[in-house]
Amino acid sequence: MSPVVPITPNATGMTEERVGGKAMGLFRLVSLGLPVPPAVVVTVDDEGSFETLPDAVSALGEPLAVRSSAVGEDAADRSAAGQFESVMGVTANGVAEAVRTVRASATSGRVAAYRGKAAVPMAVIIQREVRSTRAGVAFSRDPFTGDDTVVVECVFGHGERLVSGTADPDRFRVHPDGSVEARLAVKEGSLRLARTLRDDEVTAVAGLARKAEAGFGRAVDVEFCFDSGGLWLVQARPITAL
Repeated sequence: MSPVVPITPNATGMTEERVGGKAMGLFRLVSLGLPVPPAVVVTVDDEGSFETLPDAVSALGEPLAVRSSAVGEDAADRSAAGQFESVMGVTANGVAEAVRTVRASATSGRVAAYRGKAAVPMAVIIQREVRSTRAGVAFSRDPFTGDDTVVVECVFGHGERLVSGTADPDRFRVHPDGSVEARLAVKEGSLRLARTLRDDEVTAVAGLARKAEAGFGRAVDVEFCFDSGGLWLVQARPITAL
């Protein structure tokens, strides 16, 4: 069985033990017909021979995002979100080195402190990087109350600005009746009073979050981004607070 597997609806051998939690989330999204940038996963049983990687990823386009998909990462009972390295802006010729960098993060001191001495089987996702103009996260249910209200947070630019806390997001609530409630953050410069998402875009994001919840069988949060081509989902995981 090939150690490099395209993440497509008809992919075989897609188990969390082989491809990790994050890749399984993408596989479920793709299988639901939701918009996900093309990707492959280097499985945990790969022995580190990366000579064929440039050919395997050539159809994805550039730049590439290379991200961890550890077994147990993004799981509801032990989320390790944010514990491993990601490498962005990678070319096909640089993908092998990026995979090594991500794999090496599995043995970092930060991960050891978080997970104890347990070994971390590590798969690696290689995905076409979205040149996002806006990005964020959507919770299919309110993560604090569990109410049937989709909560959407969004910033201009890349989602890392939201994850790292360097930018305050606009926050939207989409109620069961379809109404949208907005709380806009104060931004910098010419975007000070700009709104990241129109109501119809908020509704579109919420619709994808609800479809993901139905497919996963539980409340989820999904990371999304917009580029010139529209709306993409780049990650999905159970909401750990519920």
